[in-house]
Amino acid sequence: METDVQKQIIQFNLMFKSYDDIYRSAARKFDMPELTLWVLYALRERPDCTQKDLVDLLLQPKQSIHTALQALIRDGYVVLEHTAGDRRSKHIRLTESGIKLAEKTADKIVSAEKRAFLTLSDRSRDNLLQLFERLIYATQAEMQKLE
Repeated sequence: METDVQKQIIQFNLMFKSYDDIYRSAARKFDMPELTLWVLYALRERPDCTQKDLVDLLLQPKQSIHTALQALIRDGYVVLEHTAGDRRSKHIRLTESGIKLAEKTADKIVSAEKRAFLTLSDRSRDNLLQLFERLIYATQAEMQKLE
């Protein structure tokens, strides 16, 4: 028989997957791969970053980020610029057409997120973030114990 905790975990996981699906659906509306949308999102939030920064920000494999970037480069939405003093590290910059694409996609996502967050009170938003952070740390600790 399922315990209350098991039911709550199932409900949480379904809600989490549903939240994730919101972004997949948005990417489909914009007719682009989900990771491409996330790259544009990250570049709007942090316009001066490297591929490694994107890997760290988006928690995606290096090769997946590379593939998404190559498509954006090929389509003229981003360029890579060498960092002064470090020939291996390249900063990713949106081109003019990349900025326009981001305005039509990632910026709309950010605006929608802000409107959604503002439906919650300040206290509710703080509680949500604190509880979710606690759950993440507790889950990480438990997962590290797995053999």
